[in-house]
Amino acid sequence: MNIYETYCIIVTFFPDIEKLKKVIQSIAANNCKIIIVDNTDKKIEFTDFPQHHTIHLEKNTGISCAQNMGIRLALEKGAQYIWLSDQDTIYPTDFLKKMLSAAAACHAQGIDLGALAPAYFDIKKGAIQPFISHTPFTQKFTPTNGLNKISHSIASGTVIPAKTLTKTGLMQENFFIDWVDLEWCWRAKNIFGYQIIGVGDTLIEHSLGDGFVFFLGKKVSIRSPLRHHYMVRNAVHIALHSRSATVPIRLEIFAKALAWTLIFPLIAPSHKGQHLRATLSGLWDGLRNRMGQKTLA
Repeated sequence: MNIYETYCIIVTFFPDIEKLKKVIQSIAANNCKIIIVDNTDKKIEFTDFPQHHTIHLEKNTGISCAQNMGIRLALEKGAQYIWLSDQDTIYPTDFLKKMLSAAAACHAQGIDLGALAPAYFDIKKGAIQPFISHTPFTQKFTPTNGLNKISHSIASGTVIPAKTLTKTGLMQENFFIDWVDLEWCWRAKNIFGYQIIGVGDTLIEHSLGDGFVFFLGKKVSIRSPLRHHYMVRNAVHIALHSRSATVPIRLEIFAKALAWTLIFPLIAPSHKGQHLRATLSGLWDGLRNRMGQKTLA
């Protein structure tokens, strides 16, 4: 497989340019083509990256819309694999080689491949995160070398065959942000019959959330009130209005959404009232299936 048939889509939002340079250098070292989709509200000049195609949206359209714009362009250019990335994940130089080797192994074993996902080390939590499967409820397990059948993956580092995307469709743009990657994985797996494969011997470093607090002995990621709104709303949407997830998953995430509605404001280090209003409005919008971009009062 010619690695130049892979396009990496990097979505940015007010990026730290020096950190972004390191991210792009790590991706470029894997010898693939790069498309940057900038979601920043004002145009940022990416003068350090003239060799890469940049789409300036000049407004925040949401991560799902930005990913789709990059994916569509890559497909038009003949991409056979789409590699999704955020703006702060740095990759090993053999990342793509290992992922495409895993794709070849899937093909040899007759696995109908939906997506490949690396294992990842959560910088804030200080630990390698488990892979997750649903049998039928959530089961977490330690990544092992080789191919691991999983339920879903985070977007950053995911590698998707182009032919899969042409059948499943792209990301749900009305989600705006949060649950976008999970919904797509579940759609690919549960509706179209593809397998999501975790590549246990490929590791990246990633960070989720704006910080964390300890709650009941566990590190829980904290985000802004608006992000908490999207997390609750989109979870409720998947549970009640989507065919992507199985019934057990729907039950699980609806219960999570109800719990988050109270837990996120409770553990927020400040502005608890804002967090409560955000999660309650997320719950209400999810119940009424009101999707799209949200502005909190």
